Amino acid sequence: MSKIKFSDGITIDMSGTMRIIKKVDGFYVVGQGISCPVDSIEEGQRLISRFMTKYHRTKIEANKENK
Repeated sequence: MSKIKFSDGITIDMSGTMRIIKKVDGFYVVGQGISCPVDSIEEGQRLISRFMTKYHRTKIEANKENK
């Protein structure tokens, strides 16, 4: 489990699948070892989409190289 704790007492668990969470100070995209503040749920969804697209593209390229 990968957690980050801020000086204001907020703790964020960065493990697991990418998701959007809401804390007192705003929204975050967390998961797969990252924590990234975003301005809205919509921005968080776009960010996750970009990460997942890049992840799948990298995975496909790696599979091609292994053949």
